Amino acid sequence: MDGELHRNERLYAMANQIADNLKHGKTEHETVDEVACHIRRFWSRDMKKSLFAAIGSELLNPIAEKAAESLEQEYRLKTG
Repeated sequence: MDGELHRNERLYAMANQIADNLKHGKTEHETVDEVACHIRRFWSRDMKKSLFAAIGSELLNPIAEKAAESLEQEYRLKTG
């Protein structure tokens, strides 16, 4: 298996796990915000870019997808 492909699959799985672990007892909006915050704080820029590449691919669960979309928009605004 290609190294980058394997790495990206692990990143997508991690994003999905984060979303699954943070969703209990919260609204969807709160969970999306928490997932985005976690990824913003702990993932490198390269990891985030790889996550953004998965948007629309159905590789992310709905919460992780929304968090990725939110972060992508945020980073797009920062970079102009």
